[in-house]
Amino acid sequence: MSGGLPVLAAYGDSLVAGWGVAPDEALPAQLERCLAAAGRRCVVVNLGVSGETSVRGLARLPEVLAAKPRAALLEFGANDCYEGVPVENMIRALSAMIEGLLGAGARVFLAGWRTRSDLFHPEFNDPDLAGLVPIPPPLFGEEYVERFNRAHVDLAAKYHLPFLEHILDPLLDPDLTDVFQPDGVHPSASGARLLAEALTPLLLPLLAD
Repeated sequence: MSGGLPVLAAYGDSLVAGWGVAPDEALPAQLERCLAAAGRRCVVVNLGVSGETSVRGLARLPEVLAAKPRAALLEFGANDCYEGVPVENMIRALSAMIEGLLGAGARVFLAGWRTRSDLFHPEFNDPDLAGLVPIPPPLFGEEYVERFNRAHVDLAAKYHLPFLEHILDPLLDPDLTDVFQPDGVHPSASGARLLAEALTPLLLPLLAD
C-alpha cells in the first residue's frame, strides 16, 4: 500500500532486486530513504527479479502496472548479455515495457548495461556470477558488443527518456572501495547506497506532482 504517496517501480534484474544483500540494503530500499532525505517521500516497490532477461521481465509488466507507479526505474540488460539473447529481442522487449509504462501514465528512467568483448575470457567465467553460463564466441563477439552497447542509447533517444548509460557507472570510480560483492558485479550494501545517492537527483523530476 502506498498510503497516498507516489510509487516508484524499481523494475529490473538482480541489480535492482538486491542479490546478495538484505532487503533493507537493496537499491529500492536505499532509494526510498535517499528520496525522502531529498524531500520527496514515496514508496519504492522492489520489482526486481534476479536472473531475469528483458524478455522474461516483459511477462511481469502487468504486475508492474498494477502498482500504479508515477515513475519507473527500468533496468534490464546484464542477463540478456550473459545469456546471449539476440539484441533485437532485447530491444523489442524493452520497447514494449517502455510503451506499456508510458501508456499507463508512468514516467520512465532507463538504466542501461555496457558490455565488452573480453568479458567471457576464461578468467571471467565465474560460476558465482548469478549462476549464469557465459555464451562463448563466435556468438558473442565485437559485432554483438557494438550492437548491444547501442541498444539502450538508441531507446533513450527514441522515447526521449532520462537515461544512465550503464547502471554501475556511479560505482566505477577506482578510488571507491567495498562497493561490490566478491563477484565484482553486484553492489554491496554500501555500493547500493552510493548508487541510490547518484540516482536520486536523476529520479526526483519524475516524481514531481
